[in-house]
Amino acid sequence: MHLRATRGPLILPLAILLGGAVIAGVVTMTAAVQADDLETRVKITICGDAIIDTGEACDDGPGGNTGLYGSSTAQRLCNSDCTAFGPYCGDDILQVRFDEECDDGNNTSGDICDSLCRAEEPAPPGGGGSPTVGSTPTLPAPPGGILSQTETRVVLRGKAFPNRIVNVLLDGVAIATVNADASADFMYSTTEVTPGTATFGFWAEDPIGTDSLTTSVVFEVVQSAITTVANIFIPPTINVSERQVAPGGLLTFSGLTVPNASVDTQIDSDEPLSATADTSGQWALQLDTASLGEGFHAAKSLFEITGGAAIKSGYGRAVSFYVGDGTPEGGVSPDLNGDGRVNLVDFSIFLLSWGTDNIRTDFNLDGAVNLADFSIMLFAWTG
Repeated sequence: MHLRATRGPLILPLAILLGGAVIAGVVTMTAAVQADDLETRVKITICGDAIIDTGEACDDGPGGNTGLYGSSTAQRLCNSDCTAFGPYCGDDILQVRFDEECDDGNNTSGDICDSLCRAEEPAPPGGGGSPTVGSTPTLPAPPGGILSQTETRVVLRGKAFPNRIVNVLLDGVAIATVNADASADFMYSTTEVTPGTATFGFWAEDPIGTDSLTTSVVFEVVQSAITTVANIFIPPTINVSERQVAPGGLLTFSGLTVPNASVDTQIDSDEPLSATADTSGQWALQLDTASLGEGFHAAKSLFEITGGAAIKSGYGRAVSFYVGDGTPEGGVSPDLNGDGRVNLVDFSIFLLSWGTDNIRTDFNLDGAVNLADFSIMLFAWTG
């Protein structure tokens, strides 16, 4: 199992070092993103592996999480999503439709209600603490008395942008959209998935049309179980106020992220600068470029929430800019790897920025890497 970080709806893997531990079906993974020197953690739990993990109340293993009625505490059965037990004799709820005459919360005989929830003697006059009559979900017995198996299901949870649409991809193909709530939390669940290796991706867009980086997770879908993947964090969007600025000029970086989160913006490889998002998830950071040398630079951001269960995203897509007066010295050269030639190596680098605003490959500095820039590369082609 491993994570990928990609740009846009395509799945283009970054360099990632993986470390994982599989212990009786429960997988906790650590993925160290080498390019950003950042560690991101994703938690995977499987309802149906007979292991009670954090967030699960029970787990009876493959085919056992039916939630059907149990004749005692020892015979109780977990429900299909491992969040609670189904009805049983000894749960302190009178299950009339399962022919219980009483339920005193145990399976001990000799205390008015016996071990099978049958009355041992008439209730004392005036009542005095009769069990609560509760409702239970309709759980019809499967034909022939055979226990039904849990559906193969995948549940994915994470954080994106408040009240924004999250696009869901399966193996690189868009399959659904879900809405994040005001706290930026989103959840996607499906049974339309084949057991085995699957790649799910998630990306969102801020109100001004800036796409996030696509965050992808690759894992094994377990048959007849609920595989839950949590801590899927979509990094902040980022925009820059100017693509080119004179030395000492001010630049403003801004975007959208999780409300009230801390946003760390890294310029090149320098120490990150921090800002705090407001209650709507908007964030902004002003930079005095006097601290930067003349030339091309790039900025990227991540969000972090500290206190309690601290969480941290990976870095999002980068935005590039140029510090200097006039046209960059020598123009923006199509010789992207600096080997003195313009050939397929440079073309491969160029393609990775297609459709973006990467200033290093935006040869005509019009704010978009497109056919006009491709024409400039062809004109300079040396082969």
